[in-house]
Amino acid sequence: MADINDNISSYENSGDNQEVIRSVSPISSEPSIKPRNNSLLGVFYGIGMNVNNMIGAGIVSTPGTVWSAVKSPGIVLSLWLLGGIVSMAGSLTYVELGAIHKVSGGETKYLQTAYPNPKLLMSYLFSFMLVLVIKPGLLCAILQIGAQYFWYTITGETDIQTYKPESENTLSDDNIPELNSIGWNLPFSPFWFVKFLAILLLFVITVYHMLSNRWAAIINQGLAIIKLTTYSIIAIAGIYGLYQNKEISGNNWKTRINGNTGISEYSSAILLIMFAYNGWNNLNYSLGEFRNPEKKLILSNSISVAIVTVMYFLVNIAFISVVPKEQIASKVNSHETIAAEFFNQLFGNRLIITRIFTFLVVLSVMGTAAVEVWSGSRVIVAAANLDFFPKYSQKLRNWNERFDTPINALLVQFVWCSFLMIFVGGSISISNFKLFSNLASYSYWIFYLATGIGLLLIRRRSKNNEEKSFKVPLPVVGIFILGGVLVLTFSFIIDDALQLSPMLFSYGFLFIALLSWYFFSTKKYQRESAIMRIAANQ
Repeated sequence: MADINDNISSYENSGDNQEVIRSVSPISSEPSIKPRNNSLLGVFYGIGMNVNNMIGAGIVSTPGTVWSAVKSPGIVLSLWLLGGIVSMAGSLTYVELGAIHKVSGGETKYLQTAYPNPKLLMSYLFSFMLVLVIKPGLLCAILQIGAQYFWYTITGETDIQTYKPESENTLSDDNIPELNSIGWNLPFSPFWFVKFLAILLLFVITVYHMLSNRWAAIINQGLAIIKLTTYSIIAIAGIYGLYQNKEISGNNWKTRINGNTGISEYSSAILLIMFAYNGWNNLNYSLGEFRNPEKKLILSNSISVAIVTVMYFLVNIAFISVVPKEQIASKVNSHETIAAEFFNQLFGNRLIITRIFTFLVVLSVMGTAAVEVWSGSRVIVAAANLDFFPKYSQKLRNWNERFDTPINALLVQFVWCSFLMIFVGGSISISNFKLFSNLASYSYWIFYLATGIGLLLIRRRSKNNEEKSFKVPLPVVGIFILGGVLVLTFSFIIDDALQLSPMLFSYGFLFIALLSWYFFSTKKYQRESAIMRIAANQ
């Protein structure tokens, strides 16, 4: 299980019942329409792939929540800039790790090198969390946001606003059922309806990935174009709104939202921002496909992170310039769908036009979810190749001969994510988006921190070895490590004990992963010892 991302492969049964190994691009943004030859990808392709991976659901879901939490527009932009700096430091740290290894594999390969003892422990823990927590958590968070925007497209209001009693004109922040009760005690609409919309989106994406790799690639590329176009429209329209409606924009920028901001609000905001930046390490999973990877990776990584940071900056400026801060001050307006209110304000409350653009956001979020569905299924196949699933690995690594797709892996992914959304999401009375995004982001940062420290350990052991083609400055590695420490520690500073749920789930799964590693390691040792005894007796 140590090299789950290293040379991800897939298997299919040929006519003579023998397995044929087929190479799969490791965790890249989408399947290729045609097989790629090794070492053909360059800087521009890497930039495009990384930008497409990073810009996702986070930028249309987190800005409102961050603004509501920290109150001040200046602090909002400062935190987003800080997130970009930490992401840049991380991407440059991974450039050196890529230059050292020069192969695809990502964290599993780096952790294996940095922590050789106990054997395969760190890489196994990461692989376990990637398959069962990180990838599914990211997908559930993305789909939750897609479903909430889909609900707005259908009804013309946020899911929170739907709780407003017919006899009242307003809904108090203290009387929002979804924030004060678990899902099992809530009415079917809107809470469960939104959940089933999320599952419906997942079902549609899963089905077309089952039926054809070629058509999946074409659809995903089309969704990527829609996503980048929609978010560019938001950024450009926001600049227009900044000058067009100076009364709202001036009020938003000059005065902060009423209320106090504590450390807990900052910690919550930082974790959400890091979720939005997630994906800066994706090119390290496909390093084997790049020509001169150690030279190209530094340009692809740094330029793509810079582009995304600028884009996020502009989108936040757009939201702050157009959406009245009074709308953000109230929980009733659901900050997670701030783009809907942005379009509503931009087009003068013309609901039809707002719904059209909100639906474009739905398609954009689906494009992000499609990336996770494709790569997540390949992670499952790779895990099955390494016998991660006892008794079921054979079926999960097989590709359907007719459709040439990993149908079993896609189906298992659909069932597991649906289970998480219904049973986990329905059992905790906090925002489902925050639950799953924080779960995935926090779990990832456990291993980001371990990988950053691991680079220092690798340097120490190879001090007298040959010079590397690229060596990131030590202060940059320090920024990355410090960022990881702050993310992991500040996340425990909360006002409500329920906000600890994502972190507790993360450590719970990590403990299960540790037990699983011990079980399989012991079982493997016993098997090898038995073989040695048999050989000795012959």
